[in-house]
Amino acid sequence: MRFLVTVMPRDPVPPEIGLALVGAMKAFSEKYKDKTEQDWAFAGLAGGGAILNVDSHEELDQIMGEFPFGPFSKVKIRAMTDLSTSMDNLTRQLEAAVQGMPH
Repeated sequence: MRFLVTVMPRDPVPPEIGLALVGAMKAFSEKYKDKTEQDWAFAGLAGGGAILNVDSHEELDQIMGEFPFGPFSKVKIRAMTDLSTSMDNLTRQLEAAVQGMPH
């Protein structure tokens, strides 16, 4: 299961814990590198994101529960699907809608 995770600051990080959080973030990133297809930071801005590939929603929940900047962040998570599969599903839905229309 693939998820797009984006993170933006919600509250300022207190300077006295900032360095510790950066260290914790480096360790977090290393710990979950096998679950991360891609990760990034926004150029010139606080925040960033990742594409996580996990086995279940519960695993995603467990990983995000360990996210060091979580208490200071707005986190958005979106489930992802393959574009071709999504277009096939949309095609079937539109065909069913057209067939159900009165002539």
